[in-house]
Amino acid sequence: MSKWEKDTCVPVLLFILFIVDYSLQAQGVTIIIPNQVINATVEESALLSVEYLCQGTPTIQWSVLSIWKIQNIVVWEPKKQPNISESYKDRLCTYSNGSIQILNLRENDSGYYVVTVTDHFGTSKDAAIFLKVDVHIYEDLHFVAVILTVLVAISGFSMFLIWLLEKCVQMIKRKRWKQKIRKGILLFWYFQLQTGKICF
Repeated sequence: MSKWEKDTCVPVLLFILFIVDYSLQAQGVTIIIPNQVINATVEESALLSVEYLCQGTPTIQWSVLSIWKIQNIVVWEPKKQPNISESYKDRLCTYSNGSIQILNLRENDSGYYVVTVTDHFGTSKDAAIFLKVDVHIYEDLHFVAVILTVLVAISGFSMFLIWLLEKCVQMIKRKRWKQKIRKGILLFWYFQLQTGKICF
């Protein structure tokens, strides 16, 4: 092999390796997630935002993993009708960039949402977003306020009953005391009459 052939062989090989590497990269799938943790509140909506890079038209699938469930949510190809599971039928929106939006959130919607993008070569990649759904604080406070109001009402009613019972007992005692006094007076006069100490 001549010196010229040796000098040109190395750059050509490097160029071929670069082209192969570039083509392999071009056939791969890249998923970009701006926010890996999303906080939301019950009855609000949450946008699980992603972007992908791949060759051709991909298949996009979302699943959820939580303490309540492991479930496929939706599968679709861009510009085609998505196949949405029954539990998310009326509260899920899909977007061409692979993002989904969950409407009317529930507490059991909390969990890891996994997106899988598969290109037309069969190459796929996964990425995950954690969604935390909190209950409204004012609902808890409202519940506590209602309980406290009920307890105050019950205690007030109990105090009124105790006061009423005490008054009834006092009235009964007074009646008995008056009856005893009357009996005492009658007996006194009776004895006085019997002994003849009273003269008319």
